[in-house]
Formats: sequence, C-alpha cells, structure tokens
Amino acid sequence: AGDGAKRLRPRIPAPPVPEGQGGVDEAELRELLPSANVSSVVRLEERLALRLSEPAPFVNIDVWEERVGLLDLGSKVPNRKHLGQCYVPLEQRFNRRKCTWSIVHKGEGGHGPSTEVGFLTCKFVLATTPAPIRHLRAKEGAGPRSSELNLAWDPPVSDGGLPLRGYRIEAREVQYGFQGSGGYLDEPRTASAPPAADPSAVLKNLIGNTAYTIRVWSVNEAGPGPSAEILCHTGAVQPGVCGQPRAADDEAVVGDSTLCVEWAPPLDNGGADVVAYRVWLRPVFQDGLGNFFPSEGFIDLGLFQHQAGPRATQRAPVRLDALPACSGCLCSVAAINSRGLTGASTREAPVVWSSEATRLPQDIWEVPGGDAAPPASGDGSAAWGNSVDSDAAA
Repeated sequence: AGDGAKRLRPRIPAPPVPEGQGGVDEAELRELLPSANVSSVVRLEERLALRLSEPAPFVNIDVWEERVGLLDLGSKVPNRKHLGQCYVPLEQRFNRRKCTWSIVHKGEGGHGPSTEVGFLTCKFVLATTPAPIRHLRAKEGAGPRSSELNLAWDPPVSDGGLPLRGYRIEAREVQYGFQGSGGYLDEPRTASAPPAADPSAVLKNLIGNTAYTIRVWSVNEAGPGPSAEILCHTGAVQPGVCGQPRAADDEAVVGDSTLCVEWAPPLDNGGADVVAYRVWLRPVFQDGLGNFFPSEGFIDLGLFQHQAGPRATQRAPVRLDALPACSGCLCSVAAINSRGLTGASTREAPVVWSSEATRLPQDIWEVPGGDAAPPASGDGSAAWGNSVDSDAAA
C-alpha cells in the first residue's frame, strides 16, 4: 500500500470469523455500504491514528494490487489494480481483537454484483480522550518562591484506551471586576509534565501575591481530555511603602527629653500581615552661617513592633539626650511582614525639635544628600526582638 509497494511473502489468508461468533454475512456488508461516494480517501501505510469528530459505524478499506516486472529497473510505472473494498464495523465487540473480514469486489463502475475476492485481517483500537485528572491541589507553601506555584494531582481514572503522553498546565491571572472574556486579561503561563504515578509540576515566572486560575488536563494520542480547575494564590512579596514619618504632636508622648515619630502603615502588606518596622534617623546640623546639612551616617533605631489594628498609626519614641547635638533629623521607615520580607523605605522626611529650626520653611531640609537611602537592611529576615542599634531609641 502507498506510493511504494513492499515485498510480501504470500501466505494463505485466515478464514473469516464464523457467523454467530462476531462475523458478518454478505447481507450485513451491503447494509454497511455508503449511500454516496466518499469525498476523502485515507491511505493506510502500516499504522494510522484517525481522530473522528463523531463516532463512525464502520471504516472503509480499499485494497489495491500492485505488480512490477522482475526485469524492470524502476523506469516503468507499476501496474495497479483495484481489487475491492473491505468494510470493518467499529464496534466494541471487535475492539483490540484480530478479526478477518471479506474483501468484496463489485462489477465495473461499482454497479455489478458483489464478489468475495479475498480476506483482510486487521486489529483496531477504539480510543477516546482521557478522563479528567483528580485531586488537583497546590502543595504546602505554594512554592519555593513567591513567583512559583508547586502543583500536584492524581492521574485520571481512564486513559481513554491509549497510553498517556503527558499533562498540560495553564495559569491565568484573575482580573477581578474586569469585563473581558472570562475575567482574564493576560496571556496564560503554560507548562507540561510527563506521565507518572504521582504527577506534579512547578509553574514559574508568575507574579507574587496574585490569584491565578490553574487548569490541568491529560493528553493521549486521541487528544487532550477535559481539564480540572482550581484557584491558587502565589506567595507573599515585600510590603508597600509606609506613610511619610513626622513628629507626633501628642503631649502625652512628647516630653522635654523624648520625641515621638509617627507614620501610617503601608496600604499593601504584600500578602502577609505587617508585624514590625525599621526606623532610621540622620541628624541635621546647622553651621555658623545658618546653613543646614545632614550627616553622612545613619542612626538605626532598630525594630518596632506593629501595634493595634492594621490601619492604626504607628509610633516610635526617641530619646533626645542620646542623639548628638543637632537641629533635627531626617527620618525614614520600612515595614516588615510576617514572611520576613522588608519593603522599600520611605523618602527621608524632616523631624524637627529645635525651636529655631521650626520657624524655618520645610523646603530648607531638602539639602544635598537629603534623599539618600538608608543603609540596606539585608533580606528583612532578622529575628524578632533584635536589640536596637542605637541608644537613641527609648
């Protein structure tokens, strides 16, 4: 069969299956003949997978004979002759069984009497797409990083009659309130996994602290099966920026030797509760000409535990007698969440307690170097209850 014939060893064909044991008689074969000419022809080589849009009652196999002379050197076109047709019922009782079917030849033009000219033995497999996977879940901890999701699931109950080729995974970011198709806005992130007894996969390059709709389906030679779907959330990220720090005006917390710095918590906690803050001060000095300039070094007041509700104003007391003689300080604050991640520090803001400095306009604090970032605080994973790094903290 095909464009090039193969050398076959002649042998006696297997007899047809007797009637009553799964075979068909000539009357049943006539019922299987199509009422109209077949518009498309599929040439069978050795093994072929056909994907049907809907179940078919039978498959029609055309049998050709090809003859080539022994002395021909390949220049002559082979002589081909159509022997007949074989109709194989696609029924479950013949599935995965070698059965023998009659090759029927009709007269010239296909209008003459039907004649049995031979037998064809074939084996077919009726397969469908696999069943949905089971128990799709995200493993504890979501993933080793905030941009990853570690997924696991159980194989499908049925592989559809064919071995599984693998699994496909798709993640789409959920856009709440978006009026698009299905509430999705971005392109999906995809991955694949090989067939295994305990399949799993890691989705990478995701956005931290974000909800994703995860779809997983198995694939065999017949195609992909139905998908299973869950909603997952990636791990926490660094919290947002706190509100601008300022000197508190509450007389109950401000004394002759104590200053209280206050600020608002960040609007975004990064997906984990804010538990602490780190506060830095940079003294500002005044020279004899009345010019103000900040010091090059920072004073790290250490960690301050988050107090009261999530939106409550936070405060940090400062002992003035522990600070160098200065007219004020530039203050910056950074939040730390329960995952040990430290957010970006605020822009340095003036905290004034000198009576003469309070009469000066605020823009005088925008001196060169006034916007310098505080020293790096590492990865924010310092143990809770660290001692303050300066005696300036009360």
